[in-house]
Amino acid sequence: MTLDCNCSSETYTEIILYSVPIVGIIFGTTLLFFLFYWWHKQRIELIRSNQFRSEKFDLRTYSFFLGLLLTFTGLSISIVFILVLGRSLALLGGLVPFAIGLGLLTYYKMTK
Repeated sequence: MTLDCNCSSETYTEIILYSVPIVGIIFGTTLLFFLFYWWHKQRIELIRSNQFRSEKFDLRTYSFFLGLLLTFTGLSISIVFILVLGRSLALLGGLVPFAIGLGLLTYYKMTK
């Protein structure tokens, strides 16, 4: 007994190509769920045992490092887009992080 299947190898390739992102998204979402769930459980147990200490967050230092990262990333993306595509709307993909980075650096400089 043989199976009549009009499926070509392209069909199987498409099935694999379409299922990989779906499986990746499901796996990543499940992983993040359990990560946050265990983090929450750990915090609850620390509170119950009176060992919990709130973490201090330094917004000024965070804005400095994030501003540097975004400024140089946006600058490099903008230069590549100018060299490859010329002046087009794709340039916004580099100018937006560049402007946000400059804004964060300005915030770092203005606060003391």
